[in-house]
Amino acid sequence: MAATPSIAFVTMVRDDNFFLRLWVEHYARHVPRQHLFILLDGFDQTPPDFTAGCQIVTLPRSTPGPGWDMRRWKMLADFNAALLGRFDVVVLNDVDEIIVPDPASGISLLDALARARDVGVITPFAVEVVHRYDICPDPLDPTQPILRQRPHVRLNVAYAKPCITAVPVRWNLGGHRSDHPLLDLDPVLFLFHLRFVDRDMLLARQTARHTIMQATRPENPVVAGIGWTKSAGEIEGFLLSLQEKGAPAESDFQFGWQRRRMTTGWRKDEASGFWQMGKIHNRQRTYEIPERFRDLI
Repeated sequence: MAATPSIAFVTMVRDDNFFLRLWVEHYARHVPRQHLFILLDGFDQTPPDFTAGCQIVTLPRSTPGPGWDMRRWKMLADFNAALLGRFDVVVLNDVDEIIVPDPASGISLLDALARARDVGVITPFAVEVVHRYDICPDPLDPTQPILRQRPHVRLNVAYAKPCITAVPVRWNLGGHRSDHPLLDLDPVLFLFHLRFVDRDMLLARQTARHTIMQATRPENPVVAGIGWTKSAGEIEGFLLSLQEKGAPAESDFQFGWQRRRMTTGWRKDEASGFWQMGKIHNRQRTYEIPERFRDLI
């Protein structure tokens, strides 16, 4: 086993420079930019200046239709497997997902990720950053730490993804599950899902997704994940439901019983062949992000 593992990071993106900049700047602090692989979705996409030095792969667009996003995730799994021919570990995520270690652990990001060489696949615990605009009404300032401006999360098991790999895997739609039979829910690593980080940005992004989806008919089979079909009213209702649950709770970010339920509920879905964790409920409850995390993203 190499003393210093080689680790690659991969994402695929289209017209999403806000999150792409966060993604690049975060991981470029840990590995050379040559280890950052950005798949641009469409020949009409121009790499932003801040991606200089990264590995840019520009791909032709695929017309939305039945099975469209599932085919994309098959392609991503194939690309991930190809990179494992040259890298010890590959981390593949959507552009609005950032992985960090708990600073209290004293373990660096790369050391935590390197453990995948021993276990095959690592799943980080997931929290979803949400805009409690009743508490934080100001617009985001991209020059300042995001978690200081949006210091609230909810739990979402779906984003505890098997995304840190040292062996090839097959993912389901969205990469939420895989065919890897062993669960290693890391005690140190957290995936921060940033989709809901800002109300106005979220609604604009959803409008863009609806534009893509308009190329399909309602009677078509699944085109993309359910999040793509949410209306503006549904999104507003979700954000309001977080406020209705009351003030955010203080948390030490250990989430002991939630982790136990996720691991004890580990099972294979025989119909799909993918493995999934146990569910947790009360997902509208929000928590305060501890101070030690707030400058990491």
